[in-house]
Amino acid sequence: MYDFDQVLDHKGYSRKWDAPRYPAAPEEPLLPMWIADMDFAVPSCVLDAVRARMEHPVFGYCDTDPRFAQAVSDWAKVRRGVEDIAPEHVRYQNGSLGGVVSAIQTLVQPGGPVLVHLPNYNGFTKAIADAGCRLVGSPLVQDEAGLFRMDLADMEERILAEGIECLLFCSPHNPTGRVWEREELEGMCALCERLGVSIISDEVWADFVFAPARHISTAQISDYARRSTITLNGASKTFNLAGLHTSYSIVYDQALRERYHQASTASHYSAPNTLSVAALIGAYTGGHQYVDELVAYIRQNMELAHGSISQQVPSVASYLPQGTYTMWLDFNGTGRSQEENARRMGAKGLVINPGSDYHGDNWFRMNLACPRSQVERALQALKAAMA
Repeated sequence: MYDFDQVLDHKGYSRKWDAPRYPAAPEEPLLPMWIADMDFAVPSCVLDAVRARMEHPVFGYCDTDPRFAQAVSDWAKVRRGVEDIAPEHVRYQNGSLGGVVSAIQTLVQPGGPVLVHLPNYNGFTKAIADAGCRLVGSPLVQDEAGLFRMDLADMEERILAEGIECLLFCSPHNPTGRVWEREELEGMCALCERLGVSIISDEVWADFVFAPARHISTAQISDYARRSTITLNGASKTFNLAGLHTSYSIVYDQALRERYHQASTASHYSAPNTLSVAALIGAYTGGHQYVDELVAYIRQNMELAHGSISQQVPSVASYLPQGTYTMWLDFNGTGRSQEENARRMGAKGLVINPGSDYHGDNWFRMNLACPRSQVERALQALKAAMA
């Protein structure tokens, strides 16, 4: 059993705690629930693997340990039912966003358009700009149950109008917490095939899915998706290793893989980090029980927050996510601006991501990957701030 109720000292070790997204009252206990880091201890399987590697006194240039790709393949087989990842399909990436930039540069001409769904992960906005391209957004549409769904007609209209050849896709979706259903993915991939659009599929949240929802990797949907998708994933989100950049790409098609590897190598960003490689191998070989317990704990946090907000803060619309560890909250019912809502929460010590970071004005993203005592304090702070 892992102790997710343990409260750790993060000051000096975490941007989340050291540099809040907006000002928080110094006289109030800080409740930083914004950037997507977890406040839990890294499991012993990771620490043991890193310590073991540090016992060897050589840290020179290195190639990726072959156990890295095997660990990725084994993890995907056990956790996601994907059985066809061969070692040559896997490549170390020094952070998923670096991999995204290289993928964009592989698939899009300089200055060209990249399609994303709105609201979108704010890292995508910067990655597209850093790759020298421009973002074109297709808004997701909420159904009667509050689920965000793709608008295929809108996507097609924008693809044709802008001459788009690349979709940057987030699965599960950040910030809404959607876990896409097979039928939705099939419709999206069929549209991309018909219009000749390649796909970059960021799947770093794939381990955070709440039953009965099930993550299905985009490249598994069709032959076209398999040939035309660059998938990014990693252990960073699942095991809270963002500071180690334990990411990787999966590309099935050999010609696409060679083009992507050329762009990735040209960035001088994808050389393996010795300790990152060791951390992923340790995580993926020994972390199954940890992830099972982690996801169950976060689901309980989600249910607690959703129930509390729905009952005690009716001006904020809460939707129970199907995946990730963040909630996407609608503050438009407060009758106040996003800036005023942020100021009120900051006055109570609560810091969560403003929706404008994601092209979702006056929505906020709240990170619930923290001890339950912190969730409870945050819910009280939110209630007081919105009173």
